[in-house]
Amino acid sequence: MSSIFENRSSSPLLFLALLLGAFILSYIPIVNWPFSWMMTFFHEISHGIAALVTGGSIDSIRLHLRGSGLCTTIGGIGFIISLAGYLGAVIWGMGIYLMADKLNKRHTDEMALFMASIVLLSAVLWGRDIITLLIMAILIAVLVTVMKLNDNAFIKIALKFIGIFILLDAIKAPLHLIDGRHYGDGARLADLTGIPELIWVMIWFSVAASGLYALWKMSNRESA
Repeated sequence: MSSIFENRSSSPLLFLALLLGAFILSYIPIVNWPFSWMMTFFHEISHGIAALVTGGSIDSIRLHLRGSGLCTTIGGIGFIISLAGYLGAVIWGMGIYLMADKLNKRHTDEMALFMASIVLLSAVLWGRDIITLLIMAILIAVLVTVMKLNDNAFIKIALKFIGIFILLDAIKAPLHLIDGRHYGDGARLADLTGIPELIWVMIWFSVAASGLYALWKMSNRESA
């Protein structure tokens, strides 16, 4: 059975199945929370990384039960920091999917351990409240569970599913900014640049959709 999954690990059929599963799961309340938390974490840590790279620092990272979050930074380049959240989620989602596709058992284990270590480090350095620490602990448990799977094919599928869920959420999440409240990353970029929030939303949406399409094209090419 595992050899069948291994042979189909890059098939368009598996890609569509994972995409459909992620889409359906994203609309199932409570059950979808751990995966939404995963996307939110990588969104917020992308803000934080952008702050660190541009000479700033991270004050705190907060994750909320219903999937929202906040990374509070000090200093750095505000434009890059605000831009990085949704773009970073796309990079994380694509990177997790593509790396899972290529790695052997030892390296997929190391990949899951690396992701868990990022969450753990973030909890230690920037977690400031019980809810955030609880969510991060659950994310670590999910990633460690993936790492403990004995079948490399299933590990790859689990990591690919996480990658696709993050990428799919990166497509949908910016659309929530179109609510007339002038609040969030798009509003901050609009204030910084004078470019309307809707333009930034469409940029993020287009980049995420292009990333998903690129993965689809790769799965078709590799199966040919």
